Amino acid sequence: MRCLINLVVLPAFIFLVLITCGCTFYGNERKTQVNITELTDDGSWGYAGRFAYIARDMLFFSYLDGEGSTWVGSYDLKTGEIKRNNIWQGHSDLHSANPLMIRPDGRIQVFLDRDGYSENNIAWKVSTHPYSVLEFGELKESSLEGDIVQGRQYYPMVNPASGEVYLVINALRDNVLRETVMWKSPDGGDTWIEYYNLWGLGKGLSGNRCYTRTYMQGDDIHFVTLRVGWNEPLAGNDIGMVEGIYYVRFNVKEEAFFRSDGNRSFNLDDVPVYKTEYFDEIWNWKSDGNESKRALWSDIVADRNGKPYVAFAVQESVPPGNSALHDGYWSTPDDHGKWQFHHVAKLARGWDNKPERKNYAIAIDPDNPEMVYVAESISPDDDLSKVVCMETGDEGKSWDRIEMISDKGRNTTVVIPVVLDDTEPSAGVLWLNGKLEGWGEYGTRVMMYVKNR
Repeated sequence: MRCLINLVVLPAFIFLVLITCGCTFYGNERKTQVNITELTDDGSWGYAGRFAYIARDMLFFSYLDGEGSTWVGSYDLKTGEIKRNNIWQGHSDLHSANPLMIRPDGRIQVFLDRDGYSENNIAWKVSTHPYSVLEFGELKESSLEGDIVQGRQYYPMVNPASGEVYLVINALRDNVLRETVMWKSPDGGDTWIEYYNLWGLGKGLSGNRCYTRTYMQGDDIHFVTLRVGWNEPLAGNDIGMVEGIYYVRFNVKEEAFFRSDGNRSFNLDDVPVYKTEYFDEIWNWKSDGNESKRALWSDIVADRNGKPYVAFAVQESVPPGNSALHDGYWSTPDDHGKWQFHHVAKLARGWDNKPERKNYAIAIDPDNPEMVYVAESISPDDDLSKVVCMETGDEGKSWDRIEMISDKGRNTTVVIPVVLDDTEPSAGVLWLNGKLEGWGEYGTRVMMYVKNR
């Protein structure tokens, strides 16, 4: 089946909304001028899906419009030209991840969500030409099917050295247990030959859930995951409990999982695992959250030496239907593999208070993990925030606001594009401007900070 393509190609001087603002900070903050570009006036990301890559002087990104359709866009970093392509007609639902990857052959591959949790296989579309969003081929599906239903949070990763593609999915077993699974393609995403159930850390809790995010560096896939009791009360509130944040690394050559200190934890033959003892613990709801807070991962990267960094948000327990501000934290292991975390800023408000609706208002720069972009709360009563760039010089103990990116508004869900080649990363950060009301109700637009080249 070939979907109707709605393609918009507009010259930069017509479509782009460029805003130049002069801003003066205090203390260690500096006056700066930035350019802000509106990539689309109707767009959002699923709560676990934020994908943006830079290659060949182009930014590639995906998003959902107000009708729930999946779009793929490109932005020319030299000319400012924006191209957009509607490749899938869906329905408005922020469960969707609209996952995007750049294949080893340069073509763009997008994995498509189905309505609800209903399929055991995966589906995708691939662009006809490398580094172009102008045309996509027909819908393809895998002949291999997993033994549990696929969820709607996909994380595709390419190993440039081998051309293999790994796809990590948060999936559903027996309509109750959320588990993390991994698919493997040896030929850049065309065929899928291996499938593994990795872990289900929610087992034993009422609600049985875990949610996982990934980052690939070289031959290593870095995982950050959660142990969640969906129906477990927290501090007297029936909002669900997140017991901890955990880390592990998978080496694709050795087919084994390792802790951050380099010690082997378990092998691929040992999965699935259901105990948190196999993982590094970053945050614990008792020792770190006083049994009244929960922490939700926001981002994970690894530097060129393979050292992992995780950003997460901590929120006080509040009654159902209420929404509280989050505190943003930055964490990395010490030389002995023990994770240290430090407060960065008060983050923009999340759009509701359920445990899996994570706050993504803090992102780590993969080229410089000691730098973060944050949607920082500036007016809790009015729900206003600003996107700022912050940097640490003392391993996270203190943070300086070195650049203000946006004016005040409803700014959330920051995304730092991953640079795949030697392109100068002039697209610094993307974020959502507007208000998310619910799963199917949102009126946001995708904004981007463009550095002067």
